Amino acid sequence: MTENKHKEITKILGRAKWLLLVGGLVILIMPVLLTGEYFHDRFNYTNTGQIGDTIGGITAPFMNLIGAFLVFYALQAQVKANELIQYQIDKDTIDKECENESQNLNQLYSYLTESINSFHFKTLPLDQLKNIEEIETETEFKGGEAFYHLFAQIRCHHHGTQDELHSHQSVSELLSILKIMNLLLDKLNNSKSKDKEILITLVRHLFNYKIVTRIREEEDSELELEFCELCGCNHGLPEELKFLILEIRRKTK
Repeated sequence: MTENKHKEITKILGRAKWLLLVGGLVILIMPVLLTGEYFHDRFNYTNTGQIGDTIGGITAPFMNLIGAFLVFYALQAQVKANELIQYQIDKDTIDKECENESQNLNQLYSYLTESINSFHFKTLPLDQLKNIEEIETETEFKGGEAFYHLFAQIRCHHHGTQDELHSHQSVSELLSILKIMNLLLDKLNNSKSKDKEILITLVRHLFNYKIVTRIREEEDSELELEFCELCGCNHGLPEELKFLILEIRRKTK
């Protein structure tokens, strides 16, 4: 765009230079032509009174026309120059907005990464769990391991109500992290940032290999809450948690 504008301005100024050159040649040649006997007698103006008035009267319309063309070309070049300046201003504004957007997206990604890496989990309330002997409840896990054990307890061992599950601090933090991740993906999908594809790839990695490792291979239908006749409770993921996981799955494919 900028290069094309420069070429247009150069072309216009080139025309103006040629026109000015032609006008200068006309001024130099006309007096010689009009005071000599080079053509038919009817083109001989040596006896028409003041030669300067004759030459001026004949050349003035040509010079006025050339002057008008020069003014036109000057205005045209100025318009193109103004368009070029405005284009550069708009481009700088867009570049600045993209730079600010990239900074905001990277900051949000950094916050998300810190939240995932600092996530802790030990166990859900023991009185809400079944088959405790099959799970680790004495160790406090961090980061990816914490998500793995939390999902294992939610998916298979939790036998309390959904309200009790949502009220647990670890589950609340998990929902918050997934909401931030979902928001970041929305922003990235609508972004023009040069870091867009890299950040989406990194978020996909965090989601699949940090958060949902325990349920990564399960189909969407397997995450539905299903009633277990043996224990009389539902097994699966709560609606809000399942919704966020399915949304992020869709956006990171």
